[in-house]
Amino acid sequence: MIRQQRGTGGIWIGCRGLSGIIDPGPGSLAHICAANPTLLSDELDFVMLTHKHVDHSTDANVLIECMTQGGFEKKGTIIAPSDALFGDDRVIMKYSQRRAERIHIPRDGSVIDIGNGLAAEAVEHLHHGVECYGYIFHAPGVPEWGMISDSRMLPSFAQRYKNCEFISMNVTFPDRKKHLDHISIEEAKELLSQLNVKNAVFTHLGAMMTSPEGRHFLEDLDTERTDVTAARDGMVVDLETHEISFCGENFPASAPWQR
Repeated sequence: MIRQQRGTGGIWIGCRGLSGIIDPGPGSLAHICAANPTLLSDELDFVMLTHKHVDHSTDANVLIECMTQGGFEKKGTIIAPSDALFGDDRVIMKYSQRRAERIHIPRDGSVIDIGNGLAAEAVEHLHHGVECYGYIFHAPGVPEWGMISDSRMLPSFAQRYKNCEFISMNVTFPDRKKHLDHISIEEAKELLSQLNVKNAVFTHLGAMMTSPEGRHFLEDLDTERTDVTAARDGMVVDLETHEISFCGENFPASAPWQR
């Protein structure tokens, strides 16, 4: 986040005619507006947070403003943990909450109806003192897919994500760090060995792995069961076929995040 070696704009999801943004961190709106092919921030249907840390949430209010047509139209859905919505350290303002048509607060195992047959099952995570959830997404005609956000590796994940054909995992370090609530490549591969996932993407990669000196950590990631891809900015995953392609951005060449 600090040097923008990788963008912190979050994950744009399009499914069943709906558009949503997951974890819109610093620069999210700028990356959305610069996307090629075009993404339309004012056509968002939902804004989702896995947790409230700044690298996942700073543009949440901005994109709720886009979703609600500048705050003039009460529409769309906010999905966020309770500590992101309430209390002194909330990250989604009361003003923004009033503009949304619906607000869903995840609980472990709860299934959130997003609309048009798209649903998200919340999976409780453990991450440095904040409420945090991953999700398992269900949609008719689309293979079940999962997302593991920032978390300590939990024994429950092997059972909860067992039916997913695709999974996106936040993998921050090459080796396990017992004192940190982040998953390592080592732990991620151990989990994949217990799942039936066909394809996986490792994202939220730490700077030690995205620097030129550390990129060897992102080689030979496949497991016996799973084809694994290290995420890059602009990566697009087809949720039906799991095919991966890349989009560009129309930022000027001098933009600091492109250097």
